[in-house]
Amino acid sequence: MKMSEVGGKMSEGVRAAGRGSRVLFLISLVALALGVTSVARAQKWINPNFDAHRLDYRDLGYPDVNAIEADNSPITALLTAENGMVYGATSGKTASCFFLYDRAINKVRPLGHIEGAKGVHHALVQDNDGTLIIGGGLNMLAPVKLTQEFPGGFRAIEEQLWRDIAAPYDGYEGGRLYRYDPKSGDVGARLPGEACPLKDLGVPVKGNTIYAVAIDVAARILYGITYPDARFFAWDLKKDKTLIDIPLLERKLYSGPERHWRSVPRALHVAADGRVYTSGEDGRVVYYDPADKKIVVTDLQIPGEYHEAFNYYGYPVLEAWQAAPDGSLYGATSDGYLFRLEAVDLARAAAKNNAIIKKASADKNGTGFAHLVNLGKPRLSRRVRGMTLGPDNRIYMICGEFEEPCKLFSYGLDGEEGFRDWGGLTVDRSPYYAKRAYSFDAITTGIDGTIFMGESDRRACLYMFIPGAAPFPGGFNPKNPRHN
Repeated sequence: MKMSEVGGKMSEGVRAAGRGSRVLFLISLVALALGVTSVARAQKWINPNFDAHRLDYRDLGYPDVNAIEADNSPITALLTAENGMVYGATSGKTASCFFLYDRAINKVRPLGHIEGAKGVHHALVQDNDGTLIIGGGLNMLAPVKLTQEFPGGFRAIEEQLWRDIAAPYDGYEGGRLYRYDPKSGDVGARLPGEACPLKDLGVPVKGNTIYAVAIDVAARILYGITYPDARFFAWDLKKDKTLIDIPLLERKLYSGPERHWRSVPRALHVAADGRVYTSGEDGRVVYYDPADKKIVVTDLQIPGEYHEAFNYYGYPVLEAWQAAPDGSLYGATSDGYLFRLEAVDLARAAAKNNAIIKKASADKNGTGFAHLVNLGKPRLSRRVRGMTLGPDNRIYMICGEFEEPCKLFSYGLDGEEGFRDWGGLTVDRSPYYAKRAYSFDAITTGIDGTIFMGESDRRACLYMFIPGAAPFPGGFNPKNPRHN
């Protein structure tokens, strides 16, 4: 047989095989759609308990082209900027990467890696000129190398745990602050390995990661908490220098649920009067008074599990703050509780002789948070990983412990609905893409009301939830396996 005939026969065979494969593929698609194959029955997908098209995700760039590497993709900071973009930062094995979500093109665009940082943890804010301030450091999600054998003794486990936690910071210069200008930085595309165009502002606290930040735009001061030493700092954004560096916590606690983390509050809130709120020793609400340049301890205690025992210290820490339209401030704790601090007109309260807040009337500024309401916890397990205010008068929360599947919950600010369980965060757009998400560490509300959630697992994606959905009758999705 001639070579040309052989080639012709092979071409016909290839075309026939191709036609056969396409036919089998189409048959498989029909079977999957109808759910009639044994494979389909064995691999049922759990969809959300609401209209599934309201939940989706985006890859962090074009796969195999400019997407952020899997090991450097866990998202640990998100911010909705005034220009409508959603900016995010990751924490990774070798580098922290910066990115944006552009609603005009419905895509995530990588903006390059942050030189000198492996992580950005809850440290992304916007200054009054439209530029962004980023707080870097080491990767908080990296596993801690724990010593297995060490001498016993009084508090030997706690002391060795501290040495293990502090070991990566031995000789570490410290997390740096950066300024990013969207006007110039958003232009153009960046490939893996390229650096993000940033202005290095300096190191606010030596030997520590920047753990959380908040900005007083009017005063041009950035406030922050560091890890692992739990320092509170104030940074002058006009002169780019540290103004205040004082201890926030004295005792070293490991109240969990992550036993390999020191218990340090993970959020700050700058109130209208300039005070900076967080939590402190014994779970007390504390604030930094910029007038006196000191931390003031209040009588208010955040809700959580408190175990009083001889020679034992343990208490929850603050996870997140969210200001409400009525002037109150919502907080979430590491034990998974939601609470509300109520803003009170102290002069009026004193006139009414309100016993609960009468003591606070001595406050020289005349206003403040003087009453705490424990709203309970939406989930049995601990931690509220982040929360944000939605466009439907609900606070949306990502709840779940470290290395546990997170779930989306909401709390209605009208006081009528209470908590609502929106279920697991799973997306099924098969045969194109599908993904089950487990861990999240950042959340923000877009300018159109979409809730953006940053997945913090390896090969992470940016999730999007569109509020306005109603649960299916009876609570569960009727197409999920339990109903078939």
